[in-house]
Amino acid sequence: MNIVVCVKQVPDTNVPLEPDPRTKSVKSDDVVWVVNPYDLLAVEAAVRLKETHGGEVTLLSLGQPEAKMALKSCLALGADKAFLLFDPAFNDSDSYAAGVTLSRAISAIPHDLVLCGAQSSDTNAGLAGAVIAENLGLPLVSGVTHIEASPESKRLIVHRKLERGNREVIETVLPAVLTIESGINEPRYASLPSLMAGLRKEIEVQDMKKLGLALGEVGAKGCKTKVLTIAPPRPRPKRLFTPDSSLSAAERMRLVMSGGLAEKSGDVLQGNPKEVAAKIIQFLKKEKIVEG
Repeated sequence: MNIVVCVKQVPDTNVPLEPDPRTKSVKSDDVVWVVNPYDLLAVEAAVRLKETHGGEVTLLSLGQPEAKMALKSCLALGADKAFLLFDPAFNDSDSYAAGVTLSRAISAIPHDLVLCGAQSSDTNAGLAGAVIAENLGLPLVSGVTHIEASPESKRLIVHRKLERGNREVIETVLPAVLTIESGINEPRYASLPSLMAGLRKEIEVQDMKKLGLALGEVGAKGCKTKVLTIAPPRPRPKRLFTPDSSLSAAERMRLVMSGGLAEKSGDVLQGNPKEVAAKIIQFLKKEKIVEG
């Protein structure tokens, strides 16, 4: 089974990000770049299918030259080869333009299955997989949490995530496009030899000319959406404490000054260990926690 996995390098959301109104993006000076978590799940799913049914796992990433490190870290997990789609004309692509570019690259690679993350942690759009499926004329199953493959019959049984914890079981023919949801697996840790082997692998770079794309199909000119502005999230106001109106003025004032914190009540046991133990046992019997 030959599998293509789309991988995106995204800013680490665990590190504080500062928006840049001028570029309508985040300031890249202090950004820590990582592999999109959903794409890591897709890579792990692809490698497990390869280990069970054989075949080859090919990685694709649309990004800057720095994205090679993301691809090499995924190669260390068991993927076989990787391609980086880089061209200045690809800059400022939205999910649609990115999907068009990725689908053109995928069309030139032998594939039985295409895997994408359900969404990327930077835009949360979750549209690239659908655009790829539409451009390649393949069936799409989104939100996949389990895969049962039968390469001989050219079919898959997949479970997809629905609202409120429900699951839907779907049979689809191959080739197909799946978007991978959280909970499908736990990505493995690459061993040191695997990491070194991944770093040594060459990554082919493909540009607009290599892919046979026109300038109007990619980058900002190929976008269907436009970012108007970017801003940090609004701070959540703290809930104001309002004391019970039936209390006296002095008690209400005391509660306001304490922030509504109630004093903890309870006895402090004092004495030597034997006396304290006896008091604890007496209390447990009184509350009928223990008998005897």
